[in-house]
Amino acid sequence: MFMVTPLNVEILSSQPGIIEVEDHITIKYRIISVKAAKVGEGYGITATIDIEARFNKQPQQVIGPCSANAPYRPTPFRLVELAHAVVKVDGRVFEVYAEPIAVAVADGFITTTGEPCVAIHTAIGWTAK
Repeated sequence: MFMVTPLNVEILSSQPGIIEVEDHITIKYRIISVKAAKVGEGYGITATIDIEARFNKQPQQVIGPCSANAPYRPTPFRLVELAHAVVKVDGRVFEVYAEPIAVAVADGFITTTGEPCVAIHTAIGWTAK
């Protein structure tokens, strides 16, 4: 049986990632917190992502604000820059990566600050330095 022990994490640096969605939205996403645990002889690492999105060209029609009922559709995307952070855990340094694996957009819906309604799903990976 594996023992799981939560560990303290210090974020040493963080670089945002950039995703381009079709030709009209740019998403900047950043690792804002990292949690780590000692699992047996290895480590388990998770990360929380913050997202900000901008229209490259304004939508033709605004339907309303983002909500739980807004219809999101999967959309093709292009990864421009991979988000990553360097963290110190248990006296070791790790590079943590957040790779987008799916992006969805709620066409015609915007946030209260005028951003497009987007959602991204990421896979988290890490390497020991």
